Amino acid sequence: MSLTKIFKAVIFICCLSGMQTVFCGSLQGGVYSKVFETLPVFGTIMSRVWQQTKTSPASSATVNSLLHSVQPNGKWNDIDYADRTIAKWQPAVHLEHLKLLVNAYVSEDARYGDELFNAIQHGLEYWYSADPKSDNWWHNEIGAPQCLGELLIGMRYAKKQLPQSLQDSLIQRMKRGDVFKQTGANKTDVALHYFYRALLTSDTALLSLAVAQTFEPLVLVHYKEGLQYDNSYLQHGPQLQISSYGNVFLAGVVGMAYYVHNTPYALDKQRLELLSNYYRNTYLKIIRGSYSDFNVEGRGVSRKNILSKHSEGKRLALMNEIDPQYVEDWLGAIQRSSGARPASYNVTAFDRHFWIGDYTIHTMPDYSFNIRMVSTRTKRCEAGNRENLLGRYLSDGSTNIQRDGSEYYNIMPVWEWDKIPGVTSRDYATDRPTTVQWGEQGSTAFAGGVSDGLYNASAYVQNYDSVQLKKSWFMFDKEIVCLGAGIRSIADESITTTVNQCWLRGDVFTGDKKQKTLNKEEASMTSKNGAWIWHDSIGYYFPQGGDIRISKAVQTGSWKHINNSFSDEQESGKVFKLWFDHGAKPRNASYAYVVLPAVNSVAEMEKYDGKQIFIIANNDSLQAVKHKGLGVTQIIFYKPGKVDVGGFSVTADKPCILMIKNAEAPGGAIYIADPTQVETAVNITLQNSRSGIQQHLHIDLPTKEMAGSTVSVSLNKE
Repeated sequence: MSLTKIFKAVIFICCLSGMQTVFCGSLQGGVYSKVFETLPVFGTIMSRVWQQTKTSPASSATVNSLLHSVQPNGKWNDIDYADRTIAKWQPAVHLEHLKLLVNAYVSEDARYGDELFNAIQHGLEYWYSADPKSDNWWHNEIGAPQCLGELLIGMRYAKKQLPQSLQDSLIQRMKRGDVFKQTGANKTDVALHYFYRALLTSDTALLSLAVAQTFEPLVLVHYKEGLQYDNSYLQHGPQLQISSYGNVFLAGVVGMAYYVHNTPYALDKQRLELLSNYYRNTYLKIIRGSYSDFNVEGRGVSRKNILSKHSEGKRLALMNEIDPQYVEDWLGAIQRSSGARPASYNVTAFDRHFWIGDYTIHTMPDYSFNIRMVSTRTKRCEAGNRENLLGRYLSDGSTNIQRDGSEYYNIMPVWEWDKIPGVTSRDYATDRPTTVQWGEQGSTAFAGGVSDGLYNASAYVQNYDSVQLKKSWFMFDKEIVCLGAGIRSIADESITTTVNQCWLRGDVFTGDKKQKTLNKEEASMTSKNGAWIWHDSIGYYFPQGGDIRISKAVQTGSWKHINNSFSDEQESGKVFKLWFDHGAKPRNASYAYVVLPAVNSVAEMEKYDGKQIFIIANNDSLQAVKHKGLGVTQIIFYKPGKVDVGGFSVTADKPCILMIKNAEAPGGAIYIADPTQVETAVNITLQNSRSGIQQHLHIDLPTKEMAGSTVSVSLNKE
C-alpha cells in the first residue's frame, strides 16, 4: 500500500472515531491545511478563525518594501524595540508587518516564495528573542498574544510550515495574562488567545476553558464591571463604556459565538439572547447612520476616527448567521452603517433611560438625542494612558444631537472643551485638563429618568467645579425641551450653557418674527421670547429668551492636545457653536430652550410657534413641561411638593420624576422613577381642579438592581 493511501486511511479512521487531533510539524505545505480541514470541530473552528482574522493581501509594493527593509535577523531598523510607550507602542508595528507578510504568503501568490517565508520565520524568531514589553499591560497580555495566535493560525494554511520548535516557543510565549483575574471585556480578550492556543495545540480541555471564559461575562451584574440589568455596559468601575469596552466585549463574544456555532461548544440560548439584546437594543441604538454617539466612547473619544462605524457590517453579518431570528435588525443596521441607506432606514422610535449607566437614548426615525449624566453611583468619563486629556465635563449632561450621524465626526481636536453640547460650566480662557485619572466619582445622587419607551423626562443635579444647578430634558416626538435652574457659582469666570457645538454646514439663520442670515463669524443676541436659530436642519427655539451667543468661526487644535499618542499637526474647521452666557458669579440663573431636531427648511422653522409646549415650572425645586398636543405632562420633583399643571394638580411626597399621559381620560397612565435610587415607595395625589376629585396613589418603587427604573400605574379605570 502506498504512503498516501496509508495516510488517507489514518485520517478516515480519525474522522470516524470523532478524534479532534491536529497533525502538526510532520505535515508540510498544502497537504497540512487540506488534511487539517477534514478533521472534525477543530478544523471547522480554525477555518472560521482564519477567514475572519485574515486581511486582504497587501499590494505588491507594500510587500516588497517590507521585504527589502527587513534585516537578515528579522528586525526592522525603523522600529524601536526597547520602546515601552503606553498607547502607540512601537514594537506592535513589527507584528503588523508580519501580519501583512503572512496574508501575502498564504494567498499563494506565485510572486512570493522562499524569500517571503524566510522573512516571516526570521521576523517571528526575532520577536521571540527580543521579547519587547510595554508599560501598558494590555499590549503584553492581550495585544501581542492575540496577534501571535493569529499569525500562527494563518501560517497553518500556508504552502510551507514554520519549524515546529519555533511554533512551540511562540505558543509558550502566548501564555501571558490570567483570564481568571480579569472581568468584562478584558476577560474576553485574554480568553481569545487562550482559544488560539487551544486550536494550535489541539487541546480540547483548553478549548472548553477558553470558550467558557469568553462567554462567562454574558450575565447581568449590578454596578460591577460588565453587562448591567438596564442593558448598559460598565468597565473601569461603574463607568459608562457602551462603545469602548462594550465594543471590545461584543467583538470577543460575537467572534467566539460565530467560531463555535453549530458545534458542541456553541453559545446556549439564554446567553445568546443576552448578547443579541445588548447588541440590538443598546449598541446599535447609539449608532446614527455610520457614526456613534460621542458620549459612549469613554476616553477613546480622543482618538481619531473613533466615531466611525462603517465597518460594523462584518460583525453584523456574523450575528445574522448566529441569531437569524432578528434578520431585519441585522440587515437594516448593515445598510445604515455602510452608508448604502440613509440614517433613518429601518429605524423605529425608541426611548430608554439606563438607570444604572446614567444615560438616556431618545431615538426617532429622523434623529437621535442622547444624554450622559453622572451620579454618586457612577464615574465621570475617564482620562488615562494620556488620552482624553480635556474631557472633564463630558458627563455633566452632555447631549448628542444627530441627524445623518456625522455632525461631530473628528471635531474633537478643535472643540472648545468647556462648551461641550448640553453642558453648563465655567468659561475658561484655555481648556482645563482632567486632573483625576481613570474616572472621577460623581458628586450628587440625583440623576435619572422616566420613560414609557417612546417619551422621556431626564434630570441631573450638578455640583462640580464650583458650578451648581438643576438640569432637565423633556423628550417628545419633534421637540426636546431643555431646562436649567438654580445656576450658582462663586467662580470669576462666566458660566455658560452650551446648546450645541458641531461642524458648521451651510448658513445659520436667526429670527423671531422674521428670519435673517447670520453673516458675522460671531454674534450675541439678547433675545426676546420666541427667538429661534436654524442650522443644518436643526432648529433651536428660545421660549424665554436669554443672553445667547453664536459662533461660526474657524477653530483650530491638534489631536495631541487631547491625546498624547497622536500628532501635534494643526487641524482646523468651521464650527457652529451656540450657547447661553449667564455671566460671572450667577446666583439663581436659568435657561430654557427647545431643540427641534428635524426641521428641514428655514421656512418650516419660521412657522414654529411653540404653542404646543407649556413650561409649567423651572426652578431649583421643580421643573415641569406639558405637551398640549400629545396630552403628556412631565415633572421633576427635586423635593416633595405640589404643582398645578392646568386642569389638575399633582402632589408627590418624595423626590421623583414622573410622566402623566391623558390624566383626565380613560386609559390614562402615570410613569414614575426614583432618580436617587433610595426610596421604596412614593405617594402621588392627582386632584381635578374643577371637580376637586382626588386620586391617591401609593406606588411601590423598584429596589436593588431595578432601583431607578420606571414603573407605571393606570389611571381613570372605567
